[in-house]
Amino acid sequence: METASSSKRPRCRSELAPDRNAYIHYSRSHRDGVVAAHLSWSVQQVSSELGRQWKALTAAERKSWIELAQFDKARFHTEACQQIRKQQADGQPAQLSIKRKKQANEPRQPDTAYICFWKSRRPEVVAANPSLGAQLVSKEVARQWRALSDSERQVWEDMATKDKLRFQEEIARMHPTLAAAPQSLSAVSAPLKDPFAPKPAKTGFQLFMSHNRESFTLLNMTINDFRTEMSQLWKRLSDVDKNEWYELATQDEQRYEREVNAYKLPAYMNSEAQRAHERIDELKGLTRGDPRAPRLPRNSYSVYLSTKRQEMAAQHPNHKNSQIMREIGIAWKALSDVERALYQRKAEEDVERFRAEMEAHLAQQQEGHHGAGHSATRRSRKRKEREEEAHIQANQDQHDQQLSVVHEKVKARVVGRKQRKVRPPRRPKTAYNLMYMSKRTELLATYQMSHNECSALCGRLWRQMPEEEREPYKRMAAEDKRRYEVELEIYSAEVSQSSEGVLRDSAGCCYFF
Repeated sequence: METASSSKRPRCRSELAPDRNAYIHYSRSHRDGVVAAHLSWSVQQVSSELGRQWKALTAAERKSWIELAQFDKARFHTEACQQIRKQQADGQPAQLSIKRKKQANEPRQPDTAYICFWKSRRPEVVAANPSLGAQLVSKEVARQWRALSDSERQVWEDMATKDKLRFQEEIARMHPTLAAAPQSLSAVSAPLKDPFAPKPAKTGFQLFMSHNRESFTLLNMTINDFRTEMSQLWKRLSDVDKNEWYELATQDEQRYEREVNAYKLPAYMNSEAQRAHERIDELKGLTRGDPRAPRLPRNSYSVYLSTKRQEMAAQHPNHKNSQIMREIGIAWKALSDVERALYQRKAEEDVERFRAEMEAHLAQQQEGHHGAGHSATRRSRKRKEREEEAHIQANQDQHDQQLSVVHEKVKARVVGRKQRKVRPPRRPKTAYNLMYMSKRTELLATYQMSHNECSALCGRLWRQMPEEEREPYKRMAAEDKRRYEVELEIYSAEVSQSSEGVLRDSAGCCYFF
């Protein structure tokens, strides 16, 4: 459908041109040629021909269009970051003026005045000229629209205003905060990825699972069940069978090394937004092994988890931790994009917090190293005088002489049998620990399973065990707990007595008392 020139709304300067994928760039470039070759075709026929041509392209022919789409995406990321930075400098809330993704149950968008006129006059034009194509029909309706006066257009303007009110009422009933919610910044939160970058090498188990992926589509199981099943099959493989997959993994690792050595970073990966993401990853790597480093940033799901965990635990007090986590995961997947926007903004604020704190932490470390080196150099250049050193040495000799007199008065340790070191008592075992210890040897000898499989089996047996069978293990656990309490009292008394003896025989105690 072609609209009139007067009805086309020019793009506001503050709005960002959204990035387009490779197919959109290809279709925009070749659409005029297809229309010129087939003047009688409709819009649907032209789009079908463009789709057929795109599917017929080889991977090498598509590469140029994919790279063009990546450049367009890098352009959008750069402009979005500049707009967000300008909004923050002006004290405005950071939001992007881009088209929001439409939800499945969202009401129909309001019609403009020209669209209302077009819907009313198009059937009349088609009935009067049945041989005209869709494009020519739209041109005729547009010509009639341009010929209308302002008073004649007012009727259609009123219809458009009424339809706009209808849309606002329906959108408010569906979700009260949908119309007023700021645009999500998730469009620029994820870093760019080069589709032509070398694919990381896979391990032997990953290659084994990829080889058996067809069974996942044939069997009615989830992806987690499929991974569990593949893990069990991998454990049952012999070393000879596993070596075949290990050899394939070695070949894949060599392939990855060759591709990495020949890989050159494209220009679209050097944008400002991409450098900011790479800086965040670099700061995350610097936190390893540094106990004083600030807390790592949380993602949007972690923010949602920390917010809803206590609420979910209060609603379901009898649920286990795994059940609560599963319920939270299901609730997170059911959230809409608008409902997730709040947690995404909090996650982005946490990333900015981490970046600022980590940069300050690194600057403080550099200042500390510089100050230590400067003071050491200054001390090396300004040594103390000989007379002052001699005076300090004389005072030290006098102090050592006093300490030697005190040590002579201290009772010497009796040399004899080595004393036993006092150790804390063994922690008490739970009823489940006692059951596992009693069943472990029998299960390992009977089923020839690993320790992890034995632990999982004992866990299932314990959960299925009735209370009367658990009672003996609970009594044994109670007796072990009483044993621990008695031994703990004895241990505390021995530690206290030993500490008093060490303090009484110390040189400092004899010196002062």
